[in-house]
Amino acid sequence: MAILLGVALSFFAPKATSVSGIEWLEKPKHIVNFSLQTQTGEYNRQSLLGRFTIVWFGFLECVDVCPLALMQASELAKQLRRLGRESVPISFVFVSVDPMRDSTERITQFVTYFDTSFVGATADKLALERFTGSLGVRFRVSSTEQNYSVSHSVMFSVIAPDGTLVGRFAPDFDAKVLARELRIKMQASMSPLQEKS
Repeated sequence: MAILLGVALSFFAPKATSVSGIEWLEKPKHIVNFSLQTQTGEYNRQSLLGRFTIVWFGFLECVDVCPLALMQASELAKQLRRLGRESVPISFVFVSVDPMRDSTERITQFVTYFDTSFVGATADKLALERFTGSLGVRFRVSSTEQNYSVSHSVMFSVIAPDGTLVGRFAPDFDAKVLARELRIKMQASMSPLQEKS
């Protein structure tokens, strides 16, 4: 269900060009200011600045798609470290769209099981909609109060150090190939910033 929703909702996302599995946007998309909560405090647009950020969405009750996405993100992070990502800062942020059940403590425990560098966050429904809307991502929580269901787009968003959305990619990627492509893009984007500093 979540995969089908992700495919259907991909038509709402900005036009992009695809290279080796990553769709790079023809024009970076501005991300409105937002406010999420992590176990250590607020995570907002300012938190994105100065580094690349990979963001994706899910929820802890998800039994298949979300753990698989976390496993793949973990492998991507490992590949980037092997390529020497220290010279190009990058963060991985998992955002739960199920704040009623997922506390920041539970989210943090869950994501750091896959990689200790991962950040886990969530927010109330309106704040989540503000953030997901900027990324061209959609989610839906059923109206049933008990045993409600959650569905969401299955996409990873790539955010540049200036806080703009620059690309996206789907699960089931080749981590080695994607890591090389990301690192090339990141180094090219960071060079002008380093020259200014």
